[in-house]
Amino acid sequence: MTTNQSTQNGSVRQKGNSWYYRFRVQEPDGTWKLREFKGGLTKRETQQMLAQAIKDYNEQGLLFEPGSITVSQLCDEWWEAEIENGTLAVSSRGCLQNAIQHIKRHDLGGKKLKDVSIEDIQAYIDLKTYGSFNDAGERIEKAYAKSTLRKHRLVLNNIFKFAVYPKRYLRENPMQYVKQRKQVQEVDLFSCNEEQKVKKKTITHEEYEQIISFLKSDERYVHWALPIQIAYLTGLREGEICGLDWSDIDFEKKCIYLKRSMTYNPKEKCWELKVPKSGKSRIVEFGNTLEQILREEKERQLQEEELYGIYYHKHYVQTKEIRNLVHWQIFTDAYTDNGILSSRTTKGKFMEELDPCQPKRKLAFICTKPGGELLTPQSIKYVTKIIKKNLPDISHYTFHGLRHTYATTLVQNKANMKDVQGLLGHSDMKITMNTYAHDDAISRRGAVDLLEQAIS
Repeated sequence: MTTNQSTQNGSVRQKGNSWYYRFRVQEPDGTWKLREFKGGLTKRETQQMLAQAIKDYNEQGLLFEPGSITVSQLCDEWWEAEIENGTLAVSSRGCLQNAIQHIKRHDLGGKKLKDVSIEDIQAYIDLKTYGSFNDAGERIEKAYAKSTLRKHRLVLNNIFKFAVYPKRYLRENPMQYVKQRKQVQEVDLFSCNEEQKVKKKTITHEEYEQIISFLKSDERYVHWALPIQIAYLTGLREGEICGLDWSDIDFEKKCIYLKRSMTYNPKEKCWELKVPKSGKSRIVEFGNTLEQILREEKERQLQEEELYGIYYHKHYVQTKEIRNLVHWQIFTDAYTDNGILSSRTTKGKFMEELDPCQPKRKLAFICTKPGGELLTPQSIKYVTKIIKKNLPDISHYTFHGLRHTYATTLVQNKANMKDVQGLLGHSDMKITMNTYAHDDAISRRGAVDLLEQAIS
C-alpha cells in the first residue's frame, strides 16, 4: 500500500437527479480532506465507482480530478497538445477546428467536465444527427451530413480520451457509451431512379462542348476553359489542376506527372502547394485531344508573356517551416505603376516577404488568368456560378462532376478498374468500386442479356 491510503470506505449521496461519491484523500501538507466526484446514473453504479476510485487511490495513488475545467477548455487543451504541433494537413485542421467551434457554441461546451453526463453527449450527437424541430413538427435546425457528423464524433472521442490519459481528469471515456444512431433517410417513392441520379452529377459530351463554347465566346471567361478541358479529359481535382506546372507535362509520352495540389492556408493568408489528396504523386496519361490543347496553350502563353513584358505576373514557391511542418508558399512578382499589388492576386504573399536566406523556385503554371495572374480553386468556384447562370439547361454542372464524368465514361467503356483507380489517384480500390462500379449500366444490361441467352 502507498502512504496515500484512504482512511474510510467513503459514501455516496444524491443531489437532485444526480449521484455523487466522496472519500478522503491526503493533501500535500499531510492533512486529509473529503473530496466529492460525479457518480453514475444509479446508486449502485455510483457505489461501484466509489469502490474503484478508492482502490486506484490506495494502490496507485491515482486521483481523477477534472476540477472546474469545461468541455470548451478541454477542446483547447487537446488541440494545443495533440494537433497544434502535429503533422495534420491544413484542410484537415480546418475541419476539426470547425467541429470544435460548434461544440463550444453549444451548451455542452460550457459544461464543467465533472458535470457532463453521457446523456449530455448523446443529446448533442442526436441533435447533429436528426436536427431539431419546433412544437409544430417543423424543422428549425438541419441535420448534419454523415461526413460532418463523423468529424464531430472524432473530436469528442479524442478530447475525452485525452481527458482520461494523459490528463487523468476522467476515469473512462464517456463516448464509449454514446450510441451512433442511424440517420433518417428522406425518400421520395416517385423520385428519379439511380441511373438518373448518376446523370445529375455527370455531363454529356454535348453539354461539355456547350460550356467550352460559351467560355471561349467571351474574353472575360476564356481563360477558364482550360481547367475545365483538363478536368474533363483527365479527371484531375481542381486543386491538382491549379497546381500543374509546365514541367509536369511530358508531351512525348503524353502524360502528366502529378506531384502537387494548390490549397489555401487561412492562417498564413496565402495559397500553398501540397502533396495530392492521396498523399503521393501519380502519372496520368492523356490523349491527342488534350495534347493539342496544351501545345496551343503553351504557345499562347509565350506570346502573351512577350506582349505583357514587365507587367506579366511571375510566380515563385518558397518553403517555410511552421510547427515542424514544411509549407510550400506561393509568391507573386508583378510590376505595378503605383507599387501596390492587389492582395486578391497573391492572397497576402508579396515578394518583399520572401526569406532572403532560403532558395526560391520559379513556377510556370499551366492554368493562369490574363497576364499570368494566379488562377486558384476559388477562381474555379466563381466560374461555376457564371456557367450555371448563363447556361440554365446545364444547372447540374459542377467542376467536380467533370471528374465523375471522366471516371464514369472509362467504366462504361470497359476500362480496367485498377487502371481507373490509378488514374483517379484513389488510395484504395474500394473507393473506386463503391463510387463508380454501380454506374456501369451498360455492363449490367450485358449481364441480363447473358441470363436471357441461358434460359432461352
